[in-house]
Amino acid sequence: MLHTQISLLVTSLVRRVRNDLPLLVHTPPVWNEKSPFVSVIIPCYNFGHVVSEAVDSVLNQTWQDLEIIIVNDGSTDKETIKTLSAFQRPKTRILNLPQNIGLPAARNTGILEARGKYICCLDADDKLQETYIEKAITVMEINSGISFVWPWTKVFGSEDRVWYTPQFDPYQILFYNQLNSSAVFKKSAWQHAGGFNENMRDGFEDWEFWIRLTGHSFRGYRISEKLFFCRRVGYSFANRAADNKDVLFEQIRSNNANLYINPKLTMETIKRSYRDSYNPTPFLNIHEREYKEIQGLDRIIISSLNTQDTLSWLRRNPMSQPFLWISKKALDEKTTDALYAITPYVYILPNFMPEYARHEFIISLHDKFQVPITKV
Repeated sequence: MLHTQISLLVTSLVRRVRNDLPLLVHTPPVWNEKSPFVSVIIPCYNFGHVVSEAVDSVLNQTWQDLEIIIVNDGSTDKETIKTLSAFQRPKTRILNLPQNIGLPAARNTGILEARGKYICCLDADDKLQETYIEKAITVMEINSGISFVWPWTKVFGSEDRVWYTPQFDPYQILFYNQLNSSAVFKKSAWQHAGGFNENMRDGFEDWEFWIRLTGHSFRGYRISEKLFFCRRVGYSFANRAADNKDVLFEQIRSNNANLYINPKLTMETIKRSYRDSYNPTPFLNIHEREYKEIQGLDRIIISSLNTQDTLSWLRRNPMSQPFLWISKKALDEKTTDALYAITPYVYILPNFMPEYARHEFIISLHDKFQVPITKV
């Protein structure tokens, strides 16, 4: 009887990621305070001219309990060798490999050295938006049924476009890569799936890894915001992979043949193993962790406005000082972009958090910053 009452209470509290999933009560263990919570792995092969931008985008994250591991994958470029030999940044160390072993092997090498619960692989020429890591780990700390998280991708450089990927679907990922290369994932999931396939040196190594995670019944979640910035310059590695996509896809199918024999049935079976979890202490590992100090932060604005009213409020109330914007309602892309244009600290709660956890999240942000709150 008591178990039934608890289940009903939990069900009434939680806005599920998927409404048809069974619900479990799960509290993750307390993380070892001596180890960073997140490890960011940056393989670098002859990208010394831009690697500092990638590193600085990580150091500028709101979530600061992290380490950065640059894997110098046998770089031969003199500028890269010189840059990395003198490279000094907080929280950052460099692994120098004697020869080039390829992107998937370089990632695995860095992850083996990583101490974090969560992993983010960042290519040396790409960048992260300031709130990305915080939002990604929040999704997984609240719902342990999620094992990897990614956002929409803003492509910059020689291209200017947005890669809008759909929400995670275990069947569709077999035929269409739904994730960018910098999804945040649990290190335990990486270990269980066997890491990146080091034979996928010519591209699609990330897609092959996401498929293998899916095949091991790990579930993903997409945040509907542009939080990952992917650089394109000329004819890139990604372009070469795209031109060779048929060969690479056959390699993926061969590596995961068991998933492609009867893919619909296989993925329906995997979907039936999915569970959502209700975490009664969702910020157990988040509250006391190191957080970014935002110089000159003026206030936290908590908004219950819809899309149109948000735009109207922004026009009437120009802000000159740094602020955090917390929206309790989902907003369309135009409004989201308008907010990000004036502050990087935007939290649209329905995008990454169930309703039951939002009040405590707001309290935790206020406790961290101790600045006035404005409700609109």
